[in-house]
Amino acid sequence: MKKLLILIVFLMTTAVTHCQNIDETTITGTWKVKKATALKDADKAETKELVSGFQKATYTFNADHSFIFDSKSNSKMMQQLVKMFQKNQWIFDKKKKQIKVGFKKEGYSNITFIVKQDGKKIIFLIEDAQIEMLMKKV
Repeated sequence: MKKLLILIVFLMTTAVTHCQNIDETTITGTWKVKKATALKDADKAETKELVSGFQKATYTFNADHSFIFDSKSNSKMMQQLVKMFQKNQWIFDKKKKQIKVGFKKEGYSNITFIVKQDGKKIIFLIEDAQIEMLMKKV
């Protein structure tokens, strides 16, 4: 019985550790959104426009830390974001599980993604907009 308990604890610890292994290698690459959900103000027109635009976007985190954002949305807001993100860089804070995008001299302050892993699912939370995106690496 004691051996079984030790085995169960070991397996649970291993599973939790495995689920939390998000690093730069995991982040690097091109991502598409499978599903975007507003966690706040979901009924507002601006939020709906953001959710729709982010849903139609691709996010590329290159190994050289350059960032490419593109959206198939024709909304003015999304086109402004595409322009804003031109020539941006990204960094990953492993402790906070955050991807910060912007310019070094400005503290990478254009957008912050909190990265969560739920089993095999990778979720990016856009902190400021409170939009959660279920992601798929392409």
